[in-house]
Amino acid sequence: MGLRLSPEAVSALARLEPEVRAGAEAIGFAVAAQLGRLRPGLTATEAGTEPLLSSLAMAPEGEPDPVSLAAIVAAHNGYVRGRGDAGAVSAGALALARLLVWGQRAAMLGPAPRITWIGPEPRRPEGAEGMTFTAEAVVESEGGGRRRARAVAIVERPGA
Repeated sequence: MGLRLSPEAVSALARLEPEVRAGAEAIGFAVAAQLGRLRPGLTATEAGTEPLLSSLAMAPEGEPDPVSLAAIVAAHNGYVRGRGDAGAVSAGALALARLLVWGQRAAMLGPAPRITWIGPEPRRPEGAEGMTFTAEAVVESEGGGRRRARAVAIVERPGA
């Protein structure tokens, strides 16, 4: 058990070439280690239920493409397994993973953006300077409950 994806997301992931998906999941495994250091909270799920990831938007980017989604899901699953509760869900880990995967993919394209601070939105330090990216994850339980987490990354422009 664990996190459930929408039929559209499952279909998009199924269309990825196996080598591309494996590469994306490798990025996710590296991000899982970063999540382990950040330690976002876990929510236990009821036996036999799988919460649905209903949204994973990042401003200004929007919803993740299939490659990023594969990496984010791998990061989330690796993180919750590493915490010893493979059936749990962490909306915070999903939001943080959205930002960290973006950073990893950006680094592949050129000079890496340097994340000077990352964490839950309420803990954003006063006066921190840099470009701000915000990710929000929404997870819906089968009983109708919703968990929402917002994470912020403050990024220094490459070469600044």
